Amino acid sequence: MREKLSGLPDAASIHTVGEDDLALLMEAALAEEPDTLIVWGGDGTIACALSHAGLLGPAVLPLPGGTMNMLPTRALGGDHEWDVLIDRALQGGKVRPMPCGEIVGGPRFFVAAMMGDMTRFTNSREALREGKILEAAEIVHDSSALALKSNIAWNAPGKAAETATTLTVNINPDTPGKLEIASIDPQGLLDLAKLGLEMMFDGWRNAEDVALKLADEIEVQQTDKGRINVTLDGELKEMDTPLRFRRIDSAVKIFVPDMS
Repeated sequence: MREKLSGLPDAASIHTVGEDDLALLMEAALAEEPDTLIVWGGDGTIACALSHAGLLGPAVLPLPGGTMNMLPTRALGGDHEWDVLIDRALQGGKVRPMPCGEIVGGPRFFVAAMMGDMTRFTNSREALREGKILEAAEIVHDSSALALKSNIAWNAPGKAAETATTLTVNINPDTPGKLEIASIDPQGLLDLAKLGLEMMFDGWRNAEDVALKLADEIEVQQTDKGRINVTLDGELKEMDTPLRFRRIDSAVKIFVPDMS
């Protein structure tokens, strides 16, 4: 990265940080008032940068450097290697706004929020990535993650509450002003396996057992214990409910390299 940025007319300020210091580093980097904030990391790192930059901050160039890289793929409209992106960015590009979802009074997310006990498998993926094989195995065999309880109640304002086992709030760039809500409520592991196959071959939007709706905002309640597992852009959290979700159509500026 240093080598690629060394030819710029103005010297680039480069920061590296551990996860614990991420928010402080973003604040320090933005305090330098850069023309463009280049972020090379995983989805959680990039989401932190986008949330801190906001619409009033500099344009952000998100470079894939994690496991799933959902966020840079969504933001830049395709899956590219980081070094190709930075080379093209140095040749030119354009700035465009990117939407986000927001938990009112809480964090933002830029791809999707997934809720339900099954989202705990996110921790299994992270444990495997860090080499914690026994911890990953414990998570996979945790009975609560596969209990398949319909313990999520959700509703849009003025609408009757619905229940689900797993609920996803997706920020679809093609549905301005609307949250895209996908819910599943399998009746057992056989139904869950069937759904997995449908999603693998036809995509989740076309899966027969995925209920898909649009809403301006929604409220979500965990009906058993009040706290719910929430995965925001791949990062797992446990949060108190109820949670209220809304969409912000212009949340941050993205620098999109010219890939033509």
